[in-house]
Amino acid sequence: MSPLSTTVPLFSIQPTFLDVLADVQSGNTQKDSFYISCFVSNKSVHGTVDVYRTGSEVVLRGKDGFDVQVGNHKPTLTVSCPELNVSNVLIKSPKSQITVHHPKCIETFDISPQGELYVVGGPNGELSLSSITDDGAFTRSLDGHLTYITKVLFFPSGHVVLSAGGDMQIKLWSAADGSNPRTFLGHKRAVTDLAMIGRGRNFLSASKDGTVKLWECGSGSLIHSFTNPLDIAIEPTTMAVSKRYDGISAASSSSLEFETDDKLLTIGYDNGDIAIYGLSTKNVLASIPTKSVDSEISNINVVDDRIFVARGKNSEIWDLRSLTVPLETISLPSPVVGMGASAVNSVAFATQIGTPVVFENHKVSYYAAGFGDSAVIGVKNRSWSDGIYFAGKNGSIKRY
Repeated sequence: MSPLSTTVPLFSIQPTFLDVLADVQSGNTQKDSFYISCFVSNKSVHGTVDVYRTGSEVVLRGKDGFDVQVGNHKPTLTVSCPELNVSNVLIKSPKSQITVHHPKCIETFDISPQGELYVVGGPNGELSLSSITDDGAFTRSLDGHLTYITKVLFFPSGHVVLSAGGDMQIKLWSAADGSNPRTFLGHKRAVTDLAMIGRGRNFLSASKDGTVKLWECGSGSLIHSFTNPLDIAIEPTTMAVSKRYDGISAASSSSLEFETDDKLLTIGYDNGDIAIYGLSTKNVLASIPTKSVDSEISNINVVDDRIFVARGKNSEIWDLRSLTVPLETISLPSPVVGMGASAVNSVAFATQIGTPVVFENHKVSYYAAGFGDSAVIGVKNRSWSDGIYFAGKNGSIKRY
């Protein structure tokens, strides 16, 4: 059976388009415009939207190949680009946003499970923790990394933060006082990803040294190193921990392991390979070799029995029960740099160019406006807010 194939267009829209609408609505100006672009595969259309008043009504007129209207739920736009066969897509503005004061440039971020705090890492070892509710008025610097931060992660409690960087260090931080009670050493090259197991007594780290390591937080002990079963020379880039879909539970032989018995570990590599392990047994359950060049795995999410894989410009959805071919391939015009899956048929993408997109039930749900040409570096789903966070490299975090 051939996989379902979907081509998703991308948009780029002037991040201040809401200000343009507001200025015309308030009468500050009678006419203004904003830019908009659409990308499909290797084609693109670039145009403008004129905004003007007719009596008390604000009118939008798309030019150069676009039809644009204000949506039923403001502030939302409904956009069509007939030349690229794109019709009636929704472009939403953020519900709220945070301006990150330090660092100015973001490499990675996370939101606490309770939705109260965020942590960001920068290109020169900067790491800061701030509150969401007062737009970063409370900010605490976490000093200790020597070079760029690759990953930050809150523990499920929201009281502890884990960070990793190009300096091969993994650091544990108290969100309450900023102290660093433990540093985990053992990787020989930059750490590329972190993953939490259960409540956080154990966690995993992936590194350019070719290994994924399992750690115990209380003692700082290294329990196990996973290596790729297909080629030990390739590097793990991303990973995900999930509950086993088949109900099998196998006890670990280590007294330092907690909540690993019924878990799977899925690892993506820089050559496009995917390996799936039983976390407690350490044995390889399945592997998916790459089928094309330039297919580095940038993100992996696992929801129930589905694996969401971002591979170059494509995203694939696989069924853990049958790994012969993907269930669905989603093609985008730009490489995926961030991905967050919140349900079996719902996934959000951040790409190198264009506006982030939320994809549900085999079609685009909406596009997340507000970033312009600023690179979007990641996406986080948080159920507490019924929203999705995207972060821009320029120091902004927006909730949709």
